[in-house]
Amino acid sequence: MRKKKKHIQTEKERLFQEDAARKRKDIAEAKRSKRIKDAWWLVGIACILIALSLGFTVWTVARMHNFETNYIAAVGTVSDYEVSHRTATSGNYSRTRYFLVISYTFEGRMYKFTDTVAYRTRPTDLIGTTTEIYVNPKNPEQTKKVTTADDPSIVSAISFPFGAVFYALGTLLLLQEKGNSLVKRLFRIHLPVFLWCVASVLLFWIGLPNDGFGAVFSRVEGAIGYTVVAGIALLTFLIDVIISKKK
Repeated sequence: MRKKKKHIQTEKERLFQEDAARKRKDIAEAKRSKRIKDAWWLVGIACILIALSLGFTVWTVARMHNFETNYIAAVGTVSDYEVSHRTATSGNYSRTRYFLVISYTFEGRMYKFTDTVAYRTRPTDLIGTTTEIYVNPKNPEQTKKVTTADDPSIVSAISFPFGAVFYALGTLLLLQEKGNSLVKRLFRIHLPVFLWCVASVLLFWIGLPNDGFGAVFSRVEGAIGYTVVAGIALLTFLIDVIISKKK
């Protein structure tokens, strides 16, 4: 049987192969650069959302601390309610909301104020009931109802999970370039998210210097949201551990 002649690569073939290899390398590098760029975009969006959540947390803490230290706690009575009608520009949509009118006595004088928390139905069953309020001793007409419906803390607790998701995705993309291990995911993703949630709840507690830690969850709706996110972060880590062990 005749032996096949060994093919000797020509200069043209060698240049063609080198050019093809260079193009593959350039395409791979372009994809890598895009992944890194996308990762930093995600981290940047996360930073904005997390900064937003921190801002609303600090706002909540400052407001609550101000009420706790500079206002006087008193008891008010729901005496009536106000009706608010809002109609959309098109005129096809109308929304009715009800706001409690609360009466209270301070230094022998009677005052009234309208709460900012809206009800969808007529709160007739609340008329005659008592509720805790904060009264500004320097200006008794400046009053705030002690309520769990704390909008800034809710906004904080809503914006943070979105920030946490963007942060996790961006960090995962970056870890793929530097080596993605369970330990790195723990210290760069799971633990930071968990600790941020815990720190936020503790920050809310600073706003309640006269109450125990349990009051944070009964008085600040956002604290419940952060606790849920902390639980999700812990559960995600446990799932990550299980998946990593199976590989």
